Amino acid sequence: MIIAESDPPRVVFMLAPQDSSSMGSPRLFLYRMVRAARLDGHIFTSLRDDGSATGQSLLVLALAGLSFGFGFAASVGGDLIGVLVGSVAGMAVGVLVGFVWLSLTYLVATRLFKGTSSYWGLARPLFFATSPALIFLLTSIPAWPIPDLARSLGVGWTAVSSVFAVKSAMGFDTQRSLVTFIIVALAILIIYGFLPSL
Repeated sequence: MIIAESDPPRVVFMLAPQDSSSMGSPRLFLYRMVRAARLDGHIFTSLRDDGSATGQSLLVLALAGLSFGFGFAASVGGDLIGVLVGSVAGMAVGVLVGFVWLSLTYLVATRLFKGTSSYWGLARPLFFATSPALIFLLTSIPAWPIPDLARSLGVGWTAVSSVFAVKSAMGFDTQRSLVTFIIVALAILIIYGFLPSL
């Protein structure tokens, strides 16, 4: 198509970038979080292949843990110091649990189902899959039934997002991705059950 020189200039608005280089880092970060929360398989695949997204994926995981810690500490009526400590503790526990979940998922996906993604290739989409966990911030609102709804929605949404992340990162079908999630969840519950006896 040839545009004559006399044609007026046109402005084109895009909802999504054609490539990540057209976006600033904060905007790209938020874009990825929103797309991950929407269960966009394309963003999970691009995160798998983009090594530069590792730092952002770790930040998402930390924010998810921070949100849970803040929401829980605020919901039990802690003072400012208690909420701060709870938030930091939630972030630390969230990162720890995130890496345990990642390692078990990688083990099951590669050994049992012969997935081909690398460890960090799985980590990036799986950590971005925790984006919906920011809804745990709403558990701090002392108005029934908001805390219970936020908690249930946060857990369910993050779980579904994790299934989609593994599906895209490993090239699985939905069934294998779901079975991987169930096996890892059962393993985590067993580990958690043994901890008090140690």
